[in-house]
Parts: sequence; structure tokens; C-alpha cells
Amino acid sequence: MIARARPDRRGYYLAFNRDIASEAKRTFSANVNCRTVHSVACSSVDRSLTARLNLPKEPPQHLASRYGLGPMRVPTIIDKTLELSSFHVGRMVADGAARFCRSAQSAPEEWHVPVDEKIEETAAADLRAMLLPHVLRHWEESTSPNGRTSITPDVYLKVWEQSRPTINADFILFDEAQDSDGLMLSVLKHQRTQGYLCRRSLSADLRMARRG
Repeated sequence: MIARARPDRRGYYLAFNRDIASEAKRTFSANVNCRTVHSVACSSVDRSLTARLNLPKEPPQHLASRYGLGPMRVPTIIDKTLELSSFHVGRMVADGAARFCRSAQSAPEEWHVPVDEKIEETAAADLRAMLLPHVLRHWEESTSPNGRTSITPDVYLKVWEQSRPTINADFILFDEAQDSDGLMLSVLKHQRTQGYLCRRSLSADLRMARRG
């Protein structure tokens, strides 16, 4: 309805799912470009970065070993000790970088490091502070032009967001807005255009609106 009401304006329909974007192409008018968020980001960043999607993935325990990290023992809230293997420590570093990539922050912060809720509060804070420099290193390696390790789509999405992209449209329809993360909201916030946050139940809402 929005697209039909503004046939003289360029629209963008952004979805998370490729099938939904393809379906939208068949139903929206020609003035609306229907794409996934990932496809817009992927086409906007350097090809040498997205080429790394196909490289072999580094196992978490190898990442930990390369960073000089080993097994750790930390106290829990039930007065027992929790053993963190090299695999788990490496996953915390990788997952911390991934959480940063999905956020609106400009650099990794301690809260990005995921810590088991069973770990005692002071020990958890110390663990986050200790691992933060390694999360930053992992992020820098992921975006380095000389990087040799595989990346995830989260990385090129964050690189795209940090470039402060301009979406070439007069209005933007953002599907599944309730599932959006800090990164996508950051991108939309910097657009100088009219935005509409859409839910999957939008069509039902419109029907109800017509009934008055």
C-alpha cells in the first residue's frame, strides 16, 4: 500500500530471508527494490573480504592456542569450580567478536564477551576484561586486508555498517523489525529517508485498519 501510494518515489524493501525477498519482488511494484540485508552489505564491501567466507574455519581450540590461551578454572555461584577448556575459551573470543558485529558499538566492549551465567560475578567480570583484548585482536584479524582466516557474514555486515552506508531510496520498508539487532538499527538511523518498520503480521493489521 505504501509503495502504490508513492509510485513516483524509489523504495527499498529489506528482509533477512532470501525467500521472502524473492516473494516480495513478485508482489511489489517496480519502484521498490527488494533485497536481503546481507545481499546489500555483501555487494558494498571489498571482494577480498567476502572471498574469505569460503576459507577453512579455524577451530576454537586452535584460535585459543594461537592467542596463548589455555584451559581455565573459575569459581561459580554455587561454590564449585568450573573448568573451561581451550575449546570453550576460544569460543568465548569468537562469540564475543560476533556479538560485537551485531551491535551498534564502534569497538568491542567487555559486555560483548559471553560468560556462563553460573560463573561468580567478580570472576565473570575479570574473565570479560581478560578476554576483551583477544576479541579486539580477532576482529582486527577478521578485517585485515592481509587476513588468512575464514570470516562469517557478521564480519562484512559490520564493515558495511561502519562505513555509514547510504541506501539509495526515498523510503525504506524493513521487514521483521522485531528481530532486528543493534547493527541494523544503526544503519537505518543514519539514513536520510522515510523508514517503515514492518512485522510479518502487517497485512492483517492493514485489513483491520480498513474495517475501521
